Order: sequence, then C-alpha cells, then structure tokens
Amino acid sequence: MHPRKHSQDFLRTGHVLAIGLILLLVGACASTTVDQVWTTPNRAQPPMQKVVTVMISPNTTMRHAAEDRLAIDLANKGVQATPGYQVFPDGAKDVQDLDTMKAHLKELGYDGVVTMRIVDREQVLESAPATFDGYWGYWGPGYWGGYAGGYVYTEIVYRVESAAYSLHTGQLVWTAMTKTVDPDSAHQLVHDTTKIIASELTKRGLAG
Repeated sequence: MHPRKHSQDFLRTGHVLAIGLILLLVGACASTTVDQVWTTPNRAQPPMQKVVTVMISPNTTMRHAAEDRLAIDLANKGVQATPGYQVFPDGAKDVQDLDTMKAHLKELGYDGVVTMRIVDREQVLESAPATFDGYWGYWGPGYWGGYAGGYVYTEIVYRVESAAYSLHTGQLVWTAMTKTVDPDSAHQLVHDTTKIIASELTKRGLAG
C-alpha cells in the first residue's frame, strides 16, 4: 500500500477512535450533585425518627417509586420511614395542602415529612475540544499524527428540590436543590437523588 494512502486511512481511523472515546467519556459522566442547601440554624429540636416520604408528582407510578426508594434509603440510615402513598390514597386532598398533611401526620404519630419534586428539566449545549492523536517525534508531530476536531453535544439536566419538615415544631428544617446530568432513566434520577437526601439528613443530624 502506498505510504500516503496508508497515512490517510490511519488518520481517519484515529479521528473516529478519538471521537468515540470522547463520546464514551461523555456518556459515562451521568452524575448527581447538590447545587444548593439550607439547614435551619435552630438545632434545639430532636432529630426526626419516624417520617413519611412524599414525592410531589402527578405521575402516580413515579410518585410510588420515588416514595419507596426514599423510604428505603432513609431506613438504611436508621430512620423509620413510610412511603406517603401508604398513608394517603392516590388523589387524597391532604397531600395537596402542606399544613393539612403535616397536621394529619402528627396525629398519626409521625415526627417528620420529607418531600421531593422535579422542578426543572433543560437541555444544555456543551462542546468538546479538538484532540491530537499521533506520535510526537524530535521536531514535533510525527508523520502518522493527526487532529480530531472538536464537536458540540447536548446534556439533559434535571433539578430536584427536596425539603424536610419537623413535626415537633411544624417548621422547615432543611431544603436542597440537586442537579442530575444525563440520567440513564427515571429510576437512576430518583435513586441517585434519594441517596443524597438520606445522606444529607443523617449527616447533618436532622434525622436518625
């Protein structure tokens, strides 16, 4: 094969491999992080030990799955947690009014309620820089070297607002905004978010 033809084929292959690697790395970067968090300065109340988890969503399937998952993650941290749908039937008006819901739960012997809801979904435009793939000789790039051009891609970003209310005082004691980038599914979005909620509440001594 002619050297020039071989070099062109190699460059094309290197270009494809470089872009493939970048795409693989981009696809593997799904993550959930805490964007904002607030905790009550009043730490006089005891930590919540018996809570109800509530997912605020018109989607019944997502609501049940999220409430189950959050209850499990809290239970793994030593908190007695009950999914909201086991206390309030689907479509119950008590869930639609926070004060009514808190009063009802306190009567049932619960000392806290933890809520979550998806507040935003946006498509974000990102860019990947050009990369060089080749052999660097004494004077610089070798004969087989070449550049893989940069490109633009999109990420789907979800933001979930979570809150915890102490039924000892009836007050908000903690709230956070989490950001999840490119979740593989609704299950991953929920699972990653509930793990953070459970960890934050117990780490800060608000539950457990």
